[in-house]
Amino acid sequence: MKTKHLIITLFICLASSLSNSYAQSYKTALGLRFGGLTSGVTLKHFTNSNTALEGILSVGRKNFLITGLYEKHSSANKNSDLKFVYGFGGHVGFFQDGGSYYYNDGRKYTSSTVLGIDGILGLDYKFNKAPVNISMDLKPFIDFFGGNYVYMDGGISLRYTF
Repeated sequence: MKTKHLIITLFICLASSLSNSYAQSYKTALGLRFGGLTSGVTLKHFTNSNTALEGILSVGRKNFLITGLYEKHSSANKNSDLKFVYGFGGHVGFFQDGGSYYYNDGRKYTSSTVLGIDGILGLDYKFNKAPVNISMDLKPFIDFFGGNYVYMDGGISLRYTF
């Protein structure tokens, strides 16, 4: 619960501190996502001025997760420097020897492969005159294996733009 409050506070801080600055657009960005459950490498590529595809490769406790997202970006202010991001996608995950998203959660998994759906809601900012992008998001997802499990993930991504 503390993680959710921290992420919401960071959203508000970023939005208020960046509201009067100017940003440049970017086409592709590669970097790291620091999330609660899905931390790893992130690659975002814009297909046009307001839609993007994002891939996230996550490695956790005896697991590997591949996530693909379709995202819409819309201006958060009149200068278009800060973007609202929302979208959906899916993931496939591979678990080994009872691995899980959480350490020592006590659950026994009957499958070593999971499939699921993902959502994303967040903010995206490209720094002016620097090849750096930062985004913060909430990424709920549902796993379909041995029952349905719903997770709420939040993260911050730092990317190099080109």
